[in-house]
Amino acid sequence: MTTYTTPAGSAMKRWRTVAEFFTHFLGLPNELDLVKTNASAALTIADAAGGGYARLTTGSSTPADNNAALLTTQGEIFKFDDQHGFVLRSQLKFTPTGGNTDNVLAIGVQNAPTEDNFLADDGAGPRADYWGAGIYKVDGGTTWICEVSAGTTQLTLDTEIAADGSETTFEIEYLAADSVGGYGRVIFRIDGEIVRRPGTFAREPFAPEFSLTSAIEMKGLVGQKTGAASELIVDLNALGWAISLSN
Repeated sequence: MTTYTTPAGSAMKRWRTVAEFFTHFLGLPNELDLVKTNASAALTIADAAGGGYARLTTGSSTPADNNAALLTTQGEIFKFDDQHGFVLRSQLKFTPTGGNTDNVLAIGVQNAPTEDNFLADDGAGPRADYWGAGIYKVDGGTTWICEVSAGTTQLTLDTEIAADGSETTFEIEYLAADSVGGYGRVIFRIDGEIVRRPGTFAREPFAPEFSLTSAIEMKGLVGQKTGAASELIVDLNALGWAISLSN
C-alpha cells in the first residue's frame, strides 16, 4: 500500500489545531472503538513491508447479510458550529464482491452511529435523520457517493467516481470559518481532488452549505456492511483527523 502523506496546503498543516489524531496502523490504536454485528468481526494488523496496515473484517464465522464492522471515535468530538473546523481523512482499499454487494463508508461523521444505522440494511445508504457527512458506496452501486445531513435534510451527490476497491484517499473538511449567518460548509476530496458535480460545464465543486441550527455532536467513523452472506474485508492504511479554532 502507498505511503500516507499530508499534502502541502492541507488544513492539517495550516490550521491552529486544538486536537488531532493520526495512525498508520503500526499497531492497534487505543483511541478507536470497534463496533460489530458478528462476534468474529475484528480489527487486526496485516503484514506489510514498510509499515503495517489494519484489516477490518465483518467476520468469517457464520457470515450473514447485513453484518457490519466499523471503527469510531470514543466520543462525539465533532460538531458543525461556528468555532471549530475539522478535517478527517482515510486511506483504504478492498476487494469488491460479486455483484458489487459491498456497503462501505470510507470516511464520515455521524451522531449516535451504531452497527445497524450508520449504513442501513440492504443497500439503503445512510439513515434519513442524522447530523453528519460521509463518502460511501452501497450494495449494487459502483460509484462513490458524498452526502451531508442536517437532521432530516440531506444533500447528496453521486460523484460517478468508480468505487472499484483500489486504494483511495478520502477527505471530508468542515469549514467553520465559512459559517457566516449561521450556515456551514463541507467539501469532499477523493485522492486529493475536490469532488465536483459531474457533467457540469464549469466543473462546479460540491460544497454544500447548510443551517447550523440544532446541530449536535458527532463521532468520526469508517466502516462496512455486507450485502450478502459472506465476509467483507477492508484494508486501512491510514486514518486521521484534526480539529481547529476557526480564527
